[in-house]
Amino acid sequence: MSLDGKFGDLIQVKRAFLQTSVKDYAAGGNDMLDDVKASLDEAKTEILNHILLASYIREESGDVAYRNECLEMFNSWFEKWFGKP
Repeated sequence: MSLDGKFGDLIQVKRAFLQTSVKDYAAGGNDMLDDVKASLDEAKTEILNHILLASYIREESGDVAYRNECLEMFNSWFEKWFGKP
């Protein structure tokens, strides 16, 4: 899964900056960007899987249960990836 949107753009800009930097600094920076990209890809995959699972709840239990499950899953996902608001 590729990284899109603002995070993907940000990573591309930072990689372009690192390409013009000192070799050792660039290597370390690219390693860090790879770690960030992997985490963001994981977060994206996780939220998409949660949405897919919630859609099954909608079919089985209706819109109210679906909305409640989406909210609960999103809050849990958000706290995991961004901390408690």
